[in-house]
Amino acid sequence: MTRIVLKATPHYVKAGVVYVSEKDAMFDTTYEVVSNVTGVSKRFRFTESTGSEYDPKTEWIFKSEEGYELRICNDAETTRKQAENYLKAKLRQ
Repeated sequence: MTRIVLKATPHYVKAGVVYVSEKDAMFDTTYEVVSNVTGVSKRFRFTESTGSEYDPKTEWIFKSEEGYELRICNDAETTRKQAENYLKAKLRQ
């Protein structure tokens, strides 16, 4: 389980949904998200993705038992590099 401590930036919280860039969170299937203001933490488990791992608009959706959502959003530049590396590796075979 990976721990994410929420700070003022670069995280974005809206109506029970926490948005985090993939640059700020190593991929995992479970996260513990901690508020740096209150110290309260919630555990989130992976439920679904909104698209391909090589689509820069894809969000990885995690849900807590209390009904909150954590969305890890693909970073456009990181995703482009990953797609290029994947294609290069496949073409070598």
